[in-house]
Order: sequence, then C-alpha cells, then structure tokens
Amino acid sequence: MGGFDASAQAALPPESRQFDFWIGEWDVTNPAGKAAGRSRIEAIAGGAGLLETWTGATGYSGRSLNAWNAARKQWQQFWVGSDGGVLELNGGLVDGRMVLTGEHNVRGRHLIERITWTPNADGSVRQHWEQSADAGKTWTTAFDGLYRKKAG
Repeated sequence: MGGFDASAQAALPPESRQFDFWIGEWDVTNPAGKAAGRSRIEAIAGGAGLLETWTGATGYSGRSLNAWNAARKQWQQFWVGSDGGVLELNGGLVDGRMVLTGEHNVRGRHLIERITWTPNADGSVRQHWEQSADAGKTWTTAFDGLYRKKAG
C-alpha cells in the first residue's frame, strides 16, 4: 500500500514471536470435553502479527488481530464477534503465559476482561477468559477452551 519502503523496515523484535505458540489449526473443547469450536491462527504481515478466525460450535464467529506494539512495549488484540461485540486488550507474557486485559462497558456494566493463553507440554493451548464486574475483586469464567491441533 502506498509509498512505504519495506527495505527501510527494521527487523522485528524478538517479542513479536512470543505468541507463536498459538499459531495453527485447532479443534477447541470446553472443560467437559465437548466441542466449543474451531480456530485458525495464522502469522500475517511477515510474522509481525497474528490473525485469528474463530467459528464456534453454536454458529457464533469472530476474528482478532494480535500484534506486539514496540512503541507501547506490549501485545495488543482487537476482537470483533458476529454479535457486534468488540474487545480491545493489551498485555504480554507472564510466566510463559500470554495475559491480555481490557476494560469496557456492556449493557450499563463496567467490565474488566482478562484472557490467559497457556501453552501446555503436549502442544495444546488453554484459553481462559475471565470477567470482573467489581474492579477485579472477583472473577467469573466467560470461556475456558482447550485448543488441540487439528488431526491431519
């Protein structure tokens, strides 16, 4: 696009690879082992970002764009769901897990969102999404999914 000179671009910082453990084609199950959906996570823009394409078992779908923002020294995610819901999250690695948080208002309630992606030794990834309506005093689980690489 436009007159951007790609040769002038600096090498990507190592932080831009911290979320690569999430790249792949995934079957996702809930804690009871039932199908929650499918997800495709792909590297984009020469590895500078990740694009998520989610298709839930109930028909809900969505996409997220994820990238290391070197100027802010943090990871950022922008999510949009088929219900019109939008999330803007930021954060980074904490003890080997990607933890992103954000705040917004939903139907008159102020919510803090916290999503944690944990890479497991068997190659799976747990995504645990929590919400707080009381400024972080208590948390409830909005989603808990185990991502396993699609067979084949």
